Amino acid sequence: MSVTTVGRGASFLENIDKEVCSVYEHSKAAIVKVHAQRLLQIGNLSLVPSHRIGTGFFIDPQGHLLTAATVVAEASSCWIDWNGQRTAVRILGRDLQTNLALLQIEAPGTNIATPFLPLGNSDELRVGSMVIVIGFPYDLASSPVVGVVGGVEIQRGNRVFSTSHIRASCHLSPGQGGGPLLNSRGEVVGIAVAAHMEDQCYALPINAARKVYSDILQFGQPQRAWVGLGIAEHRQGGAQPGTEQSRVIIQQVYSNAPAADAGFCEGDVLKRIGTNEVRCSADVLNTMFFQHVGDRLDFTVLRGGQEKSLSLIVATQPTEEPVVVHTVPEFNFFKFPPRPVAIPASHEQ
Repeated sequence: MSVTTVGRGASFLENIDKEVCSVYEHSKAAIVKVHAQRLLQIGNLSLVPSHRIGTGFFIDPQGHLLTAATVVAEASSCWIDWNGQRTAVRILGRDLQTNLALLQIEAPGTNIATPFLPLGNSDELRVGSMVIVIGFPYDLASSPVVGVVGGVEIQRGNRVFSTSHIRASCHLSPGQGGGPLLNSRGEVVGIAVAAHMEDQCYALPINAARKVYSDILQFGQPQRAWVGLGIAEHRQGGAQPGTEQSRVIIQQVYSNAPAADAGFCEGDVLKRIGTNEVRCSADVLNTMFFQHVGDRLDFTVLRGGQEKSLSLIVATQPTEEPVVVHTVPEFNFFKFPPRPVAIPASHEQ
């Protein structure tokens, strides 16, 4: 009996081994080491060059690649190791809120055909799905890290993401920040943007990354949807364990904002945004993340025990924070996006 059990176990592990090796071999050509050099002022000393290393990957044959914004932050020059040589890249845009940067190689001529990774659908991931992060730990050769999806979450500790992130049981070493999170088919489903504890990482879903880099390509920077509401999540305990329910209540309506013109009132309970049900604050953040400036957006609120429909045109986030009377900073999701999460996943020399 024990021999049979070991045989089955060996066969199972052999299949995983083959799958991981196959994904790595098919993907590694499109994954590159990203170098960023910046000048640091240390006390009264002259500027000292600092060299940071991370991971990036091509997303099309035109030489566009994604990496973590912290890898190339404040860089005076950037390059990648590609085809056995140093190739200069330029930063097309950075988004510190999602920790995403879009780069493009600066190569002579127009006949560039870079290898690239296929982009998948991050909405298809489930808890328990196997994922693989490929990156360059500690300036070494690229290597895969295998894990499983542990959850899709909007918050890490007391830090709130701008949209839900994938939490995976992959231990990231410095230098692997910006690496692709791949599914078992070798498709990119996320980008490693944050490390958590010793054996967990957070990845920006590729569906969210598409929105960010598409904005950068079209507008030169991410476009932030804004409607002028401050909200809070109220939780109520149910009669039975596990039946706790949440409500999202409007705490502030800012003057001279789309929400004020649409007739929102403090105390309204958000029920739906478009066709999306609102049960918790994450529903609001995730829906608003994908909105575009100029979109018409329909809301359903509960006011005085009756549902009411409201509509507005999404505006651009103001450059200065509006003055408010009542503030709920931990859940002011519509006002200004939360602070980015610290990312210790790059290697600096």
